[in-house]
Amino acid sequence: MSVNNNNMAIYFADPEYLEGFMNYMTDRNSGFICSGFTRGDNLTDFAEKNNISVLLTDDICFQNGARNIKSEITIVLTEKPGSVSSEKVYEINILQPVDEIVRDILKTAAKSDVSVADRPYLSSAAVYSFFSPVGRSLKTTLAVAASQIMSDKEKTIYINLEPDSGFTILFGQEFSSDLSDLIFFLQGNTGNKVSLILQSSICTCQGISFIPPVMNPEDLFHITSDDILTLLDLLQRNGFKNIVIDIGYFIPGFEKILDSSTKIYMPVRKDRISSSKIAQFYSFLRTLDDLSIEDNLTQLDPPYFKDIPPITCNLRGTEIGKYITGILNER
Repeated sequence: MSVNNNNMAIYFADPEYLEGFMNYMTDRNSGFICSGFTRGDNLTDFAEKNNISVLLTDDICFQNGARNIKSEITIVLTEKPGSVSSEKVYEINILQPVDEIVRDILKTAAKSDVSVADRPYLSSAAVYSFFSPVGRSLKTTLAVAASQIMSDKEKTIYINLEPDSGFTILFGQEFSSDLSDLIFFLQGNTGNKVSLILQSSICTCQGISFIPPVMNPEDLFHITSDDILTLLDLLQRNGFKNIVIDIGYFIPGFEKILDSSTKIYMPVRKDRISSSKIAQFYSFLRTLDDLSIEDNLTQLDPPYFKDIPPITCNLRGTEIGKYITGILNER
């Protein structure tokens, strides 16, 4: 019997569907060693020689033999959740986007007592913070455009730390969990299961990963800079090479997040009120004797853009995408 205790066996009769799921699970960097099967006898042979933490299958394959395979838990994708009533068998609705299904799989595994592989530290991630004391400065659009562009070369994630991001309206959906849920879990848990919860929280759009922002603005008062730094460390463990933070004032100790950034981009405007806010912010920075935020800060003065698409669109070839590409090339 294999000593590996983090095997995920994926059993679907359709080889194309199986290949797609294998790719999704690999991209998620879940910590499981995934093995795929289209035949029950091959799965049986594997189960006789290996411990299986998670067996993932559909209701047809489950009835055709997968129910007899020994595993710590079995997850069945089905059109009719609630039809199976067996111990350690969990059902997930197959009639939803694959990204949602994968998040539900990882969330189910995280809440169950299954084995997950240790995660060694990876090479350091670069952290790019977009921050401005000036409102209506295109901060979020620039941050998302930068995330899209960087994701074409390296694994990138976007984190929004604003009290009112508008994501539920922009994306036209309610998210099952958000940043505050993830932080709450991180505050009370350690170990390998944390990575599964992280992966189950991550959504994708236009080639970038993102964690849905808080839905209740008051939640940001209970998230500290240390919580965010812990999250950044976890994201690094999960293979992200670039972390883009869209930050507001609501996080207590936000200056510690800025100080931990590889680069800080501060979009501004030229009117008198904006200039006064910027001057006051720089005055605040100079009171922080032990921090060197100003050294890593680049002030952005974007030109007038005729058209600004929503952040749910592909911003790479737009005017704003070309602008931020030029800024990033100066790194």
